[in-house]
Amino acid sequence: MTLFRRERYYRNCFHPVNGLEQIDMDVDQELTSLEDGIRRLKIEYEIFFNGGAKRLPYDLRWRVESLIKKYSDFGKMSSAQRFRYNTLVAKFQSYSDLWRRMVKSKEEGRPAFATLPATEAETSVETQGQTSGDRMICQLVCSDPEAEEEKLQNLFKSLIEAKRECGEKPETLQFQNFKKFLAEKTSKLKDQFKCESVCYVISVEAGKVKLTAKGKI
Repeated sequence: MTLFRRERYYRNCFHPVNGLEQIDMDVDQELTSLEDGIRRLKIEYEIFFNGGAKRLPYDLRWRVESLIKKYSDFGKMSSAQRFRYNTLVAKFQSYSDLWRRMVKSKEEGRPAFATLPATEAETSVETQGQTSGDRMICQLVCSDPEAEEEKLQNLFKSLIEAKRECGEKPETLQFQNFKKFLAEKTSKLKDQFKCESVCYVISVEAGKVKLTAKGKI
C-alpha cells in the first residue's frame, strides 16, 4: 500500500476530534476504532523500521493519541469500557516506549528490531475478556515517574478497576501516594539492576489483585 493510500485510509478510519466535528460513534465503536488504530500503527512502524517507508506514521499516531486524550477524563464510560480503555492505553504506551528506543537505535546507527515481543504488550489485551482465573490486566514501562504522570494515572485507574472487579474496596488508595511509591520503587530498581526503565504489571492471582515490578534493560 502506497503512502498516499495509507493516509487516505486512516483519514476514513478516524474522524478529527475537535469541538466543531462531533464523532458519530458510541464509546464501544470508538474503542474498537482505537484498538484497530493501535494495531495498524504497529504495522506502520514495522514497515518504517524495515525500510518500507521513508517517514514515521505521524498522521495515524496523532489520530490514535487524539482518541486516547478524548477519553482520558471521560466520565460516562461503564466499568467494562474504562477497563478496556485502560488496557488499550497500556498497550499503546508499551509500543511507544519500544518505538522510542528503536528510533534512538536507528539514529545511532544500530540495528532496530521492529517486532514487539508478545510479553510486552500483546498479552495485556488478549486476557481482557476473561472473567475468572489468573490473568494479567495490563502493564506499563516507566522510566521517569515524575515526567510520566499520565502513564501512572492510567495504571492507577486500571488498578482501581481491577480491585473493584475482584470485590476489593480501593477507596482508601490515593493517586499521590501511589505515584510516590512508584517513584521510589523505580529509582530503587534502576539502581539495583542498572536498567533504563521498570515494567509494572497488574495481574489477578487467586482472586487477588497484584502489582509487580521488574527492571528492563
